[in-house]
Amino acid sequence: MGAGLAREVVLWAALVLPGAPARAADGRVVQTYHLQAGLDVDTAGQVARVELPREIPAVLSAPAQEAIKRWRFKPPMRHGRAVTARTYASVDLVLAKQPDGNYGVDVRYIKNGPALALRPPRWPMEQVDGRLTMAAVVQPDGSLTDIRLVASEFSSPLARKQCALAVEEAIRHSRALPERVDGKPVATRVQIPVTFTTQASAGVAGARPDRTKDAGAEARETPELSGQAVALDSPVQPLVAEPRG
Repeated sequence: MGAGLAREVVLWAALVLPGAPARAADGRVVQTYHLQAGLDVDTAGQVARVELPREIPAVLSAPAQEAIKRWRFKPPMRHGRAVTARTYASVDLVLAKQPDGNYGVDVRYIKNGPALALRPPRWPMEQVDGRLTMAAVVQPDGSLTDIRLVASEFSSPLARKQCALAVEEAIRHSRALPERVDGKPVATRVQIPVTFTTQASAGVAGARPDRTKDAGAEARETPELSGQAVALDSPVQPLVAEPRG
């Protein structure tokens, strides 16, 4: 973002929970950042510290941190008392140009849980289209275990089996930053949706191939884990509450 834009930005930020109207709809969206933020939550459920990716421009980082610190969570309990926690939130940071020529920022909460670094699975078959959901447990050491198929939609049992094996292998070799409760890492159950599609036009929602340069060869795809992994039992649960003053 150029210095000129930085000078004219009138920054505002708001917590937009799922289902809430987006203020950016009042203007023209200039850019959307999909990011993961590390959140330290205190015993009152307030966000005491925010870690944003370094590539987020400073002119957006400050209002984003201000907005996120207004979020409220239900802190975990240990031995009958509230304790601190560390979680990782998926956030959309939306820069929009308003009708008056100024710029605004929406900070939208998507979900929270462990931070997963998922390996892309190998492409299991020549032609395949379908989707599946895998369940796993992020262990305190960052490994993913107890991996199993929980849902799938494929045209054949063979396609389902091959795709499930490919995704299971990828997840098994992936790593995660576990959530923390009272300073100690904890296990969290997650579900990971994956979409396989052979069409190169599928876009980011699908598992897309790298085209081969072999004459007469079918274009193949190197699939990526698609969709957002969802934490099923995160110890840090969001609350809908009025922001601080």
